[in-house]
Amino acid sequence: MNLRRFLIAALGSLAMLGASAAHAGTAEVRRALSKLLPNFPASAQIIKTPYAGLYEVDIGDHVFYTDGQGSFLFAGNILDTHSGVNVTKARIEQLQKVQWDKLPLQDSFKVVYGNGARQVAVFEDPYCPFCREFDKSLAKAGNMTVHVFLFPVISKDSPAKARDIWCAPDRSQAWQAWMNEHKEPPKAPAGCDSKALQANLRLGESLNIQSTPTSFLHDGSRITGAIEYADLVKRLAAVH
Repeated sequence: MNLRRFLIAALGSLAMLGASAAHAGTAEVRRALSKLLPNFPASAQIIKTPYAGLYEVDIGDHVFYTDGQGSFLFAGNILDTHSGVNVTKARIEQLQKVQWDKLPLQDSFKVVYGNGARQVAVFEDPYCPFCREFDKSLAKAGNMTVHVFLFPVISKDSPAKARDIWCAPDRSQAWQAWMNEHKEPPKAPAGCDSKALQANLRLGESLNIQSTPTSFLHDGSRITGAIEYADLVKRLAAVH
């Protein structure tokens, strides 16, 4: 679903609800939203919040809010003025988590730094300059196993390059040589099975990965983009 179109439609429609959902409750809110918004997803979660009488509506990893009567729609961040916590941001981070043991690690390859004790999964494109910088930060942090999911989406040349790397005798070596030295990997043999690359694209779509690098730490939390080294160290320390 296109979230922008959904929210525009919602903002135009919810003001008409009024008394149609006069009784507060998640079931009533769901019925009201579903009635006025034909594309309202059945998978959306609706949760009564402990603040301001609002209901939280979760669509994938996006969040918006409505009142108990469905009369108003709020799209934006809610801040707890006592604690200083961005409630919306914290909730989105929770929704973006994955179950580590459900990741298909067989469709990735390992790059090991130091003793390899910590675990990180990274979706990367061979032509992603930010991935190169992030890889340097991972290497500097050390003592981790990086599970690289090739995610060829940036360039028209990305799929072929990803296939060459995946089909190389030593994937880790071929990847690091390409990313660090621009050394070309050997051309993939005709019979190489590269179905994992298509599986990675489907997985990325299901996880709503929209940019590279996108990483998942061992607790399932997501890192979008090539964050600064100091921030990476803090995130790793919070998990391990």
